Amino acid sequence: MTRGWNGKGNSQPAVERLTGMAAALAWSRALKVVRCLPMAATAGFGFIVQRPELDVALGVVVVGVLLLACGCAGINSVQEVRLDRLYRRTCTRPLATGQIRPGPALAVSAVLVAGGLAVLAGYGWGGLPLSLGLAALVLYNGLYTPLKQITVFALIPGGVAGSLPPLIGWTSAGGGLAEPRIWLLFSLFFLWQIPHFCLILLCHADDYRAVERPSLIRLFPARRLRRIALVWIAALAVVALTLALDDQLQSASRLALAGMGLLMPLIPALPLLGARVDDARLSLWLLNGGFFLTLLTVTVAQLLCAG
Repeated sequence: MTRGWNGKGNSQPAVERLTGMAAALAWSRALKVVRCLPMAATAGFGFIVQRPELDVALGVVVVGVLLLACGCAGINSVQEVRLDRLYRRTCTRPLATGQIRPGPALAVSAVLVAGGLAVLAGYGWGGLPLSLGLAALVLYNGLYTPLKQITVFALIPGGVAGSLPPLIGWTSAGGGLAEPRIWLLFSLFFLWQIPHFCLILLCHADDYRAVERPSLIRLFPARRLRRIALVWIAALAVVALTLALDDQLQSASRLALAGMGLLMPLIPALPLLGARVDDARLSLWLLNGGFFLTLLTVTVAQLLCAG
């Protein structure tokens, strides 16, 4: 039996009965709603970059991606319940503690996935949003989740899956996949996820080293993983600067992207030159904060200038 940070195995804990707010919070954690909300927002971002309008279609695609993302996350929680019990970071999750049973969690997740796909299929957008939604499901639950217990390269299909919501929003707004701009946006989201993941590993390095599963923090020393994160942050900055040259974007949007491209290698990257866990945590906050602040600025700029 594989043992985790506390030397305990992954035996099934007793099922707890939850009611009211406690049950709602447990289900929210099992479906990872807090993490899925930004993902749904990126679908809205892709929609607005293509068609800067606040209309019903924008709300529909955001809701559809949110349902799909929560369903995929719930399935992931069921798939990884035994693994979650091994890590300090995840051992208190509702399925790992027995607050929610895998059977009901899988049933609810399946309903959410079906609902999300139905929304993406039923609004008259054609087949692209639905196809991208199905691709996200296959990549995340069919490839990334099982592969992450075998190889560190599972990060690749996981990153691709996490980069598909902006494409879903883009195609829902009438954009095509042959346009170069959408692939720059795709690259922006993909490149952000890699240093984000590396920084999480650095923040919980002892936890991930304690479990005999493939992990970059077990493959590389912390100093080298910090350098890897720096390289990906630099690549993210290059894509942001390239997008800033796109004359189809509003001037304020281009300025925001240029600012991200110029500041990203400095502000989030500087703490990584240190060696403390707190330095990695600070870099993680700065990376995520700068990234999503830029997306919000571009979204507002596109809407205001178009209106």
